[in-house]
Amino acid sequence: MGKFIRWLGRTFGSKKKRCPEEQRCLELVRLMLDEESTPEDNAYVLNHIDKCYQCYDNYDIEKAIREAVKKKNRKAKIPHEVVNEIRNKINLA
Repeated sequence: MGKFIRWLGRTFGSKKKRCPEEQRCLELVRLMLDEESTPEDNAYVLNHIDKCYQCYDNYDIEKAIREAVKKKNRKAKIPHEVVNEIRNKINLA
């Protein structure tokens, strides 16, 4: 049912009308994707994005960005000198 409601919102909804919970939901989405949110926050986000196409789109974009960054970072070759320098700086703190 949520997909249908989101489709209706995208198709017939006003592009200028913003979700009043968009900012809060986006902050919770970011915490959820970082695995730093509470189970209650997760339930709120999943329930909300099931009904709100704008917040679902935000969730989808955040998730895609994180997956792209993770994928890109796996291919990156980091020189040992840089790794050692970072470790030394961490040990100094």
